[in-house]
Amino acid sequence: MRTKNSSAIRNALMLGVLLTNLSTMFAQSAHDQRQVAPLTSSSSELLANNHGTYYALVIGIANYQHLPKLVTPVNDAAEVEKILRDTYGFHTQLLSDATRDQIIEALDKDKHNLGPDDSLLIYYAGHGFYDKLEDQAYWAPVDAGQDTYARWIIATEITSRARAVAARHVLVVSDSCYSGQIAGRASGLRDGVVDVRDPYLARMLEQPSRNLLASGGNEPVSDTDTPGHGNHSVFANAFLRGLKEMAFAKFSASELFDQYIRVQVPGRSRQMPLYTAIRDSGHDGGDFVFFRNGEGLVQATTTERISLPPPSATPEEEAIHATLNRYEEAYASMDIDVLKQVWPTLSRNQVRGLRSGFDGAKAVMVELRSTAITFAGDTALVKADQWMKWTRAGHQQPPQANSVEIQLKKVAGGNWLVDAVRAQ
Repeated sequence: MRTKNSSAIRNALMLGVLLTNLSTMFAQSAHDQRQVAPLTSSSSELLANNHGTYYALVIGIANYQHLPKLVTPVNDAAEVEKILRDTYGFHTQLLSDATRDQIIEALDKDKHNLGPDDSLLIYYAGHGFYDKLEDQAYWAPVDAGQDTYARWIIATEITSRARAVAARHVLVVSDSCYSGQIAGRASGLRDGVVDVRDPYLARMLEQPSRNLLASGGNEPVSDTDTPGHGNHSVFANAFLRGLKEMAFAKFSASELFDQYIRVQVPGRSRQMPLYTAIRDSGHDGGDFVFFRNGEGLVQATTTERISLPPPSATPEEEAIHATLNRYEEAYASMDIDVLKQVWPTLSRNQVRGLRSGFDGAKAVMVELRSTAITFAGDTALVKADQWMKWTRAGHQQPPQANSVEIQLKKVAGGNWLVDAVRAQ
């Protein structure tokens, strides 16, 4: 999917869903025996003996019933669950193509089983939607519909539960459009890693944390990676590579982000990942700390970790994306004259239909996702999923998502204009 520049009002969406769930997953014993030692104790002893039990709820949704299908989320989730279980010793639960009820049940069931020293990681890959007009963020379960939000998961269902989670550390890893919105207007994390790593990690482990690791900010994100990088999204590839190749047996999520995700994702896509504390969640300066159990490790040198292919977008592709941005912005303006500047071949019937729609609307949002561009001389064909949201007074409705083909022509000055839009 294509990124676009927008304001960052972070989706409270994900956090909540993530957090409440905490537990379906797993039963646990002897919480009262796991206590965080004060830093007057040895940092190594603290790290070795008192980091509680690790849990992960891993969700991947690709085969949507009513929305455009995705390619990689189920495969991404399966591999993330495997490495967390086999290499890091997490107690895991994997939900593939799950309904709203299944996700909510997983998040709510046995939520009291997590102890005060435990850590919870929630991974979500699938569609996300942020309605800036209503200032609401959503996850889309496999049964999310286009006529009602009843089967979507709204941010407020989740954020209100963040404070109630007993776990000392919660990390939400979200690979979806607008995943950065989940954090809210969060404060930044502590910068840097001190030279002596054990005291730093012990400090991060001792202090509570509620952090979001997101594949992008307030923007659509890619469902795939550049050619030759397998059947994962660009974000999932960077996340998995970091888990496999980190040179340390114990490390913080911020280190994973800095050494792998921060550089690799923008290097192979148009999205900008982020790592931040979740607003009003009980975050108190700590960080999520991973402990590898020794299985499945592939050591990497610093050079291997930061080497990247060049960005995939050519100047012509960038020009096409600029035109598509103008197309989206023209719809948002609800001004036919502005729309004609980017789509000059609009027919009279199309103009009449658009005017009729604009007249009754409070606001309109159009967003193009999963764009694929094919060039033929001075013409180009863009295949995309077009998400359209009409807001009318007193009426709330989910976005309408349809696959479209957009024909473009190159004009004087090297610019591109929309020539035709057809439903597939």
